[in-house]
Amino acid sequence: MVATYGWRGGDPRNMLIVPTETVIRVAASQETTVFVTAGGRLYIGQYNGQERGSLKQIELGSRCVRDATVYRGQVVFVTDAGEVFTRDLKGGDVRPLPVLEPKKTCTHGQEEKGRKVRVRAVAAGYDHILFLSAQDEIWVQGRGPALGLFTNKTENEITNPARVDFFKGRRVMQIEAGAYFTVALVEALPPVHHDPAAESDTLPDFDSYVRSCEQCRRETGDRVLFEDADEFDKCPLGLAVRKEYFTPDRRSDLLSPAPSSVNMDGRSSRNSVFHEDGESSDYVADELDPTSGEVSCDGTSLNTPVELRTGIELKDMARTHRQSVGSDFEVVECTDDETEMGGETRRRKSSLAGSSSLFLNADAARQFISRQLSWMTTTSVEQGECIMENEKINNKYHIDSATELIKENVASAANSAASLVATGVRTVSDKVGQLSRHFSSSECADGELHDLTPDSDPFSLDAFYAKTPKTKMSKSDSYECNSLPRRLSDELCRKKTHMRTASGGLSFPKVGKDGVLTLEKRPEQVAKNTVLIIDGGRHILNTEVWAWGSANKGQLGLGDLSHRSTPTSVVTLNHMGVTKLVCGSHHTAALTIDGQVYIWEPKDTSDEVDHATMEPKSLKSSYWKVFVWGDNSAGQGGPSTPIEKSSLPNKSANKSPSKLGNVSSSIVSPRRLELPDGGLVRDLASGDNYLIVVSIDGLTYYVGKLREEEKATVKQIAVGDATTRCRSVLCQCDSVVCTSDEMHPQVITFLKTETEYLSLLKCVNQHVVKPFLSTCVLGNNSKSSSSISHKDACASSSVGGSGASAVDNSQVLQTKQELLEAYLDVTHAVASSLSDMLDDQAADVTAVIPIIRQVEEHKSIYQKYVNLVCDAIAISGLTVSSKEANIVMEKCQSVLANLIPEDKRKTNTELFAYLILRPLHHIHEYVEFLLSMKNDADNYYSPFTLDKIKIAHSHWKQLSNIAQKNQAEAEVTKAYWETCSPKMVEALANPSRRLLRDSRTSPINVHNAGRFSSHSFVLLTDVLVHIQYSNFTTYNLNIMWVEPVPNSSSIQNGIFITLPEDYLTLACPTSSDKSQWMYALQEGIKRSVYGTGEAGLVVMPRTPPLVRNASYTFTKSTQYKDATYNGQWFFGKLHGEGIMTWPDGRQYEGQFRQNVYHGPGQLEVPSPGGVTVYEGTWKNGKLEGKGIIRYANKDVYIGYLHESQPHGHGEIKKGRFSSQAASIYTGEWSCGVKQGYGVLDEIVKGEKYMGMWQNNNRHGPGMVVTMNGVYYEGNFYQNKLTGYGLMMFEDKTYYEGELGIGGSFAGKGSLHYPSGDTIEGTFTGNWEDGIKINGMLQKGVGSPDDENIPKSFGKFSVSADQKWMAIVRQCKDQLGISTGIEVSTAKVWEILATRLETEKQAALRHSAQLDVLDGIDRIPERKGELTYRYFMEIHFYLGKAFGSRLHPLGQLLQLLVDAFRATYGGVVAHPRLLPYAVQEVRSFTSRLYQLVRVLFPDLPREDENVLLEPDMEDQEEIVVTPAFVIHPWLLPHVYSPLSTLYVLHHQPKDEEYWRRLLKWNKQPDTALMTFLGVDVKFWLPEGATIMECSRTLGMVKDQHFTEAIETLQMLSTSFSPRDKLKLIHRTFQQVSKAVMNKLGNDYLWSMDDLFPVFQYVVVRSRIQHLGAEIQLVDDLLDPHMQHGELGIMFTTLRACYYQIQNEKLNHMV
Repeated sequence: MVATYGWRGGDPRNMLIVPTETVIRVAASQETTVFVTAGGRLYIGQYNGQERGSLKQIELGSRCVRDATVYRGQVVFVTDAGEVFTRDLKGGDVRPLPVLEPKKTCTHGQEEKGRKVRVRAVAAGYDHILFLSAQDEIWVQGRGPALGLFTNKTENEITNPARVDFFKGRRVMQIEAGAYFTVALVEALPPVHHDPAAESDTLPDFDSYVRSCEQCRRETGDRVLFEDADEFDKCPLGLAVRKEYFTPDRRSDLLSPAPSSVNMDGRSSRNSVFHEDGESSDYVADELDPTSGEVSCDGTSLNTPVELRTGIELKDMARTHRQSVGSDFEVVECTDDETEMGGETRRRKSSLAGSSSLFLNADAARQFISRQLSWMTTTSVEQGECIMENEKINNKYHIDSATELIKENVASAANSAASLVATGVRTVSDKVGQLSRHFSSSECADGELHDLTPDSDPFSLDAFYAKTPKTKMSKSDSYECNSLPRRLSDELCRKKTHMRTASGGLSFPKVGKDGVLTLEKRPEQVAKNTVLIIDGGRHILNTEVWAWGSANKGQLGLGDLSHRSTPTSVVTLNHMGVTKLVCGSHHTAALTIDGQVYIWEPKDTSDEVDHATMEPKSLKSSYWKVFVWGDNSAGQGGPSTPIEKSSLPNKSANKSPSKLGNVSSSIVSPRRLELPDGGLVRDLASGDNYLIVVSIDGLTYYVGKLREEEKATVKQIAVGDATTRCRSVLCQCDSVVCTSDEMHPQVITFLKTETEYLSLLKCVNQHVVKPFLSTCVLGNNSKSSSSISHKDACASSSVGGSGASAVDNSQVLQTKQELLEAYLDVTHAVASSLSDMLDDQAADVTAVIPIIRQVEEHKSIYQKYVNLVCDAIAISGLTVSSKEANIVMEKCQSVLANLIPEDKRKTNTELFAYLILRPLHHIHEYVEFLLSMKNDADNYYSPFTLDKIKIAHSHWKQLSNIAQKNQAEAEVTKAYWETCSPKMVEALANPSRRLLRDSRTSPINVHNAGRFSSHSFVLLTDVLVHIQYSNFTTYNLNIMWVEPVPNSSSIQNGIFITLPEDYLTLACPTSSDKSQWMYALQEGIKRSVYGTGEAGLVVMPRTPPLVRNASYTFTKSTQYKDATYNGQWFFGKLHGEGIMTWPDGRQYEGQFRQNVYHGPGQLEVPSPGGVTVYEGTWKNGKLEGKGIIRYANKDVYIGYLHESQPHGHGEIKKGRFSSQAASIYTGEWSCGVKQGYGVLDEIVKGEKYMGMWQNNNRHGPGMVVTMNGVYYEGNFYQNKLTGYGLMMFEDKTYYEGELGIGGSFAGKGSLHYPSGDTIEGTFTGNWEDGIKINGMLQKGVGSPDDENIPKSFGKFSVSADQKWMAIVRQCKDQLGISTGIEVSTAKVWEILATRLETEKQAALRHSAQLDVLDGIDRIPERKGELTYRYFMEIHFYLGKAFGSRLHPLGQLLQLLVDAFRATYGGVVAHPRLLPYAVQEVRSFTSRLYQLVRVLFPDLPREDENVLLEPDMEDQEEIVVTPAFVIHPWLLPHVYSPLSTLYVLHHQPKDEEYWRRLLKWNKQPDTALMTFLGVDVKFWLPEGATIMECSRTLGMVKDQHFTEAIETLQMLSTSFSPRDKLKLIHRTFQQVSKAVMNKLGNDYLWSMDDLFPVFQYVVVRSRIQHLGAEIQLVDDLLDPHMQHGELGIMFTTLRACYYQIQNEKLNHMV
């Protein structure tokens, strides 16, 4: 039951009236108490004498108060918006108290007013007040040395808040003020690593620049606009934009509502600023004032509590946040015009609905957008890049990098966008969210939900100091606010929430593979949470206390009574884990996270004493330790301690003795406060001259004098009834507020045991771990053995025997270092969990105890420690031997005397081992604690809670068992190394190895060993050691296969061991020894293969796997000698994926089978000229099938191979295109040489050879085309053209006769000209350089011919069916089709299905993008008769097969297409090659159809045409022919080079056609149709005359038969002749439709009427290469389609083309 109590002084009976809400802050004067509630409300209570007085709520409108203090008769309070206000305690209006940066004046004379500072905490003394900003800066106002402003002139009043620059670069977590002094809790930042390169780039000093000065902007490149200490800028709309630096040390959002932003009654807190009279009030520091009435970009309030938002709002917020991740900006509402300091505060009216007016400065918007967009094109900063605090100056102008699309296009759009926004945007109330995301990609504003996605972690450590999650106010949160007032309230709240939620919560348990109940949590999440826990503990312990001001009563804790005008560190509390500071009028108390064994107090009152020494005392440790210093006149420091003068040496004789005063009434150095019976402190607060302490048991103590006549005492005071247990306390002056609740006894028990544990760990860290760790680091960094490491090694020899001295000292040091670091991690984890437990008030006890709630995370920390401590034991790493180490341990003997049993500290080594092994023993204590909880579960817990306890107990029990087992193995291993020879220890000993079995205790020997031979075996965790006399051999267990040998007459109790290059047969004396050795060997192999994981928590099968992954270097194999293999093994053989590497640089990576290359793989063979790479499918050590060879000279072969040589169809690319030898050969190969038909494209030379090859030479019929337009063909012999041949030239002249090398004239022949003239005789020379002729000229022998094609054309070329035979042969081999052997269709389908599955698996192994088979590997059902529906199924299957790169048909089609493109494409495209290209297309169609018929034998033969009637009326009948089946899949791929040849062939005729077409299309429709003879009835409007239409339609173009024209224009976009005919047919239909719409549906066409109309359509269609299109259709069209309706339409189109081509140009004027 939650209850709040209030009283005055030390007597709870003197009760106060307190608010009904949870109180989070108390500020008081003598007769007035100010309360701040969790709901952000402010109450003031007035008291007279002993009366309870009255309580009044101060009306603040929508303001939400975060902190308050009393200063000079006024209450000063801070809102969650960072604003500071003040009000007289006796009444009056609320007035703003601005905290402003100082004014700046640049060198050009321009002045800039200071910007407002956002404040998150406030504290006050008698004459000074402190403000802690959101940027962790301290601002002060008032007078006296407590200001800390580096000056002794403290009599002057500081009227305006000034910044304390001393803490620049440090994180101030808490500030407190006494009467005339100040203390601060500070965390030191990590060390800074400066980049010399970055330092060399000097940036301007922006303190001397102002943003309003144009000259400053020019000098800084406009970057001064983004220099904003308050981290605000303006967006294009004139709104204030907050820039967030993503660094753990920036928490500009700490002013967002804390957990206290929601009242206990569920009402939300508001942060708009209102007077009591209802009017809003804002003090505006400058035009960028960000703190008044913040709104988000979507128009919602930034400070609306999350729990009050609807589900839709939450989703929208999450979506907005995901879109803006990594941004530096958020948009808040602009304030009104600036008000001068000291002037009257301007007021603005606003409605309760929060409506506001937004302003836009057009010029500013234009300039802003131009700068932003220009920066985006030049800035490339990674999104989410962390900017360290010390690098803030370098990154003040950081702008998030835009997307690549914006980068590419934004430069040109910058000016236009700026102008558009400046001139066009005037009303922005509905566009705020959209534009802010577009221009600034805004971050979630304060108070918004950071992320609601499952993958997000809003409580990650990266955001530990940068984000404050706005959570719903719960019962636990209200306690937290009370228990941690003004001490890391944001940080610890955030850490606590993270610790409770980072593990993802407790899901329902299940039984894991290892038999342990587990929770569903990903390993990466566990690892992330583990790091967060450790870092959280590190931050808790890494604190410092700084003090300054008056010290007349020792309140600074610096050991003297000297005033300090500058902050000074209280060094005795550095890194003590201080978590809270409280101040009275003249004393200070500090609360720490753990116990210490030192007490500091004044030891002398002599005149020469200055500083107190730290004298250790044997004190019992407690959980939260309280250190007190300062005024002790009222006993607030606890009972006095006797003073020993002799114990304090004189350190500063020059100090004035008068400043010491009465030491007996002052504590000048921190002294620990002891509670009765060693009570553990949970919380404390301070009045003017007393302390209120709450113990961990919930008891409340008063420390001081209750009455003047009494002695100082620590007295328990009764709060509530006898069962009341307090959890937190607040106090100031004489007002005390305490909150109570029920406490679980198990939590208290666990806290007490963890307290002593943490106290010991922290003491060990200070006095043992850190000194030893520095020694290890120095030893590891030294190249040679240092003196310390040498002494350690020598001492180890004396402790560990002869064998231990040979252990590698670097391994010992490395293991020690890692162990000590793990020890620190354990300490940090315990500190984090204890702090978490004290802050967490969940109702479920399992959610409070971290070792239950975060069992995986804490167990992983201990797992790492267990591994390392066992490693250290195994190599004698826990010994203390060097002189320096012994000195350290001698100190620890006295410090830890009362904490360590006497029998554990007889020697330094025993003490060191005990201290380091303490966490190992604590694991067993966790098990006992959880066991006690589980046994008492019926009395305390629900069934679900009990399940979670059982889960945690099973985890810790398993870890405990593994730790005991590993420790025992490590001890046995250590003893074994001590008995071994130094040589063996040096070679074999390492931290991770353990002894499993020794033949000296468990006999085993080599089978048939000689009588005088000596064999012994030692089984370690990863090797089997075979010792022969003084020599030994090791066998790795991960490549060892063990099997028992059946008993026989030759061997009894035998064990057979298989190794990569050897075999061992061992024999045991008894069957029991055999069983034990078999078990030990198998366990060792399993541990070697699977590993032990963290602390051995790995589930392993019963027997070792036959297939393993391991590394091995061959020493005996002839094939692999000296090679190192890393990959899969199967029973001693290379089998599976692996990598083989030779010392000479050779490397094979791929599949193995039975010790040879087999399967996909890549072999690299280095040579002096480079590296040759063989890649493909290997069989029995050779490349077979498809593959790639990349030669050392950069040549590349891609194709089929046999025995690692090109064989079959392939392509080789030689040289680079810029070299003189660049060429591409595509064709057949045989045993590594060119053999058969192939095409050689010599790129630089500009020649292409197409013909036969033999032994890498042109041999047989072939033809050559050149870039000069020369074509010749003939017979080649050994690369020489000899005998009779044909040569054709670009001007259509040709030569028939004897040819020589390179196409030269070399003998008798005849030269024919297009004019018909012929020269017959003897020719020598070449066409380019000149020809010598001895012969006869005959004029006009032949008639002039445009084509001038000789009769011998094509006679010396290779027929189409003889080309690319290797490609087709390879496809047949894949389908199992052999020439001359009949194969069944069913067999082909079975082979095909197997082939497809193999190809699919190979693609999956290589992680390639896999084509979807989609059923093409399934054997279809044969129908027996070809029907329309069955044919459509075949057609559909072929579409998928030809489109798949895994199907043999798809591979065949791709290879044929590549070959076609290599032959007829490229630069050397010659019109003379068109007939050959057409023949090849027909040959491809025939050969593909033949293979398709093997799969589908129901298709008709090639010479048959089958008509199939459709099943439905809307379907067309089809005629099945080879072209109809193959063309839809073939022609789209070859259309590009084929159409190019048609265009080149018809270029002269098409040019004539196009010239006329361009001229005719200049005419309007009436003139063109009149010229073409189109009847007027088709285009003249009804009832109109030609004369009338000539005036209205005289200039109209392209307005008739438009649909038909558009249809015909698609002719060039279709590929197959059938599709082109369909378009022609559709064109005629569109023409008929247009005519029938005009003349009626009964109109019948006549050819005389149709032809002119269609010719008009052809002219207007403007098809440039219509002749080439017509010829393509004519060449490839099926014969049966050349007749009938389609044939007539096609003939009409051809007639139109011929008429246009032959029409005289002057016929149309």
